[in-house]
Amino acid sequence: MTGIQYLNFIADVFQIELVKRQQDIEKYATMFEISSVLNNPIGSYSHGMKQKIVLIGALIHDPKVIILDEPFVGLDPKASYLLKEVFHEMCQKGALIFFSTHILEVAEKLCNKIAIIKQGKLIASGFTSDITKDESLENIFIELNE
Repeated sequence: MTGIQYLNFIADVFQIELVKRQQDIEKYATMFEISSVLNNPIGSYSHGMKQKIVLIGALIHDPKVIILDEPFVGLDPKASYLLKEVFHEMCQKGALIFFSTHILEVAEKLCNKIAIIKQGKLIASGFTSDITKDESLENIFIELNE
């Protein structure tokens, strides 16, 4: 399956009109710099390109809630920055974005609420500012995991 076939399949599942789907696919493919490979088989993509195509599939239907596992893994710095901008815009419009990450700086800068899980158990949760207070999230995490 090619990247464009995959994205059109996702758009079909969510019944996205042809014009809107084309606009959104073009917007995100240009943003993530993968327009030139959309007609290539996904199997030929690098890990980062696969991550980008999956993210585009997750974004093209304008979800109100999105749950992602390590969305920044495999992305180049520019794509990571742009994805953070997309997340910020989505939140401004009232979307809920729930994602896991091992990059604590990203969680601290991007999230207004966090949860820390240790060995499958929730050990801290709440507003980021309440949990971190005057410390970095990294310091809090290390203290909680000792």
